[in-house]
Amino acid sequence: MDSAHHPERDHITSFRQTSRKDVFFVSTNSNAYEHFRTVLIMNLASAVSAEQLPAVLEAIDVTMSDFEISQKPMSIITIEGTPDVVKYYIGSKAIAGRSVKTLNQYRYKLVNFFDTVRKPYTDITSNDIRMYLYQYKVEHHASDCYMDNIRTTLDGFFTWLADNDYIPKNPCAKVDHIKFQRKKREPLSSFDLEVYRWNTTDVREKALIDFFFSTGIRVSECADVRLSDIDWDNRSVHIRHGKGDKERTVYFNAESELSLKEYLKTRNDKTDALFVSTRAPHHPIKSHALENILKNVSKRSGLNVFPHRLRHTFATAGLRGGMPIEHLQRLLGHEDPKTTLIYAKLDQVDLQRDHQRVYS
Repeated sequence: MDSAHHPERDHITSFRQTSRKDVFFVSTNSNAYEHFRTVLIMNLASAVSAEQLPAVLEAIDVTMSDFEISQKPMSIITIEGTPDVVKYYIGSKAIAGRSVKTLNQYRYKLVNFFDTVRKPYTDITSNDIRMYLYQYKVEHHASDCYMDNIRTTLDGFFTWLADNDYIPKNPCAKVDHIKFQRKKREPLSSFDLEVYRWNTTDVREKALIDFFFSTGIRVSECADVRLSDIDWDNRSVHIRHGKGDKERTVYFNAESELSLKEYLKTRNDKTDALFVSTRAPHHPIKSHALENILKNVSKRSGLNVFPHRLRHTFATAGLRGGMPIEHLQRLLGHEDPKTTLIYAKLDQVDLQRDHQRVYS
């Protein structure tokens, strides 16, 4: 047995669990509920099953619709020197174009790490990181996918520290990737898409589904679309705040144009948002409310459909229709074409068809 004294091992045994009060976020009152919901999902993921989570969130959304949520001031970790470098790192990522949601996730994970480990960033070792990940997984029953996401955040932070001469080397570089099985993404078939559309009960639901499918936009982007962003002559939409706050133009088809105009005929409000609540004063619908609309149609149709699945269906239809990958990449707002390929399912039928077309 190794009898040598290892200070870092002594430290590992002294890790402590702390209150969430030490977590701090970039936030404004206008999007406080979105941040509340993001953190809530992180915590609920380890407490309820994947099947129960949507129903729990829906009940919370309905309940919270009668309340105003604001962000209360949070205390910041007090480890010497660490709060400053965390702020500098977050600031550098903000300048690089990361979204507020992404910046909040960085903060949440980094603050939780340092408040648990209780060591200055200059003294962090590879074993500190390994033991933190082990402890977090045991206590929160977190998935391997989420654990590797935490590891990736820590690796990015310590790489930045090393690159900017705060520390001599990245202690996370020797921490192994956490292997996990990616969920297989299945697009809707053309038949299932029609079944889903047939189970709408009003013009707003139909317009929303057609718009998601024909544009391939993210749910956060859809919530942000204004009527003034739409060019009806070209059937195009100006996305002002895409992922990373990047702008781009997307397009919708004739069927979506007709369903959108039918929906707009039913409105007598002066709100500039494309999709609004049914009750006065007709506020713009937020992301989680859009998801709930699709959930309700899912219950009636017997299909599991959510905004990201419609985006995946859009991407797959584009590739199967012969759209060049670089065009699809621009429409989806991806920086890397590899990301676009993840969204698009090319099954054996597609491969066999293309093989016969080229080599027969």
